[in-house]
Amino acid sequence: MKSDELQNHIFATYLTLRRGVAIIGIAFPFLLWAGGAFQGISFQDSMSAYYHATAGDHSMRNWFVGLLFAVGALVYLYKGYSVKENYALNFAGLFAIGVAIFPMAWPKAPGVSLHGICAISFFVCIAYVCIFRASDTLHLLKDPVREARFRRLYRRIGFGMILFPVIALLMTVVFQRFSAYAFFAEASGIWIFATYWLVKSRELKTTNAEQLALNDQIQI
Repeated sequence: MKSDELQNHIFATYLTLRRGVAIIGIAFPFLLWAGGAFQGISFQDSMSAYYHATAGDHSMRNWFVGLLFAVGALVYLYKGYSVKENYALNFAGLFAIGVAIFPMAWPKAPGVSLHGICAISFFVCIAYVCIFRASDTLHLLKDPVREARFRRLYRRIGFGMILFPVIALLMTVVFQRFSAYAFFAEASGIWIFATYWLVKSRELKTTNAEQLALNDQIQI
């Protein structure tokens, strides 16, 4: 395999891994709900509640922990385009694993928990990457209209990643009568996270940013 072919192969693998993170994110809420229903587990009002939910000898705990570890590991091992992005993604990966390591209190208890801190911190880190770091490569598009469109989209996705987890937190802690809808707010946050990875992957493929950086043709 020639050097340019090998480089293209490595870059294609890199983009595939990015899409893999997005696919896991999209599937996560569906797997918890469908897998739980298949095993006779009633619908839970929170994604985190599936850690504890059981039906006889059946549970979704292993799926919940395994998927979080998969996302956390991939996000941590992924190398960001800039040093700041890389640090933010490293912290996000650790916080995702922290969500699994420190499960929510059961029976539910109001107040601050390590589980909640890790969950909110994960979304804050990804929101930072989306709002402040995603635009690092936009100048490579060479098209002001497309650049402005991507920039607006990244800001909206970033704010969405903050908004929906906050809504879920308010439903669970403050307005407990709406806690049954917290699952959908949490799922929306996860799906927005997945959307960012898909959109950013498309942009990177369009700009060829990683290959240019690898060849030392651009710098942040």
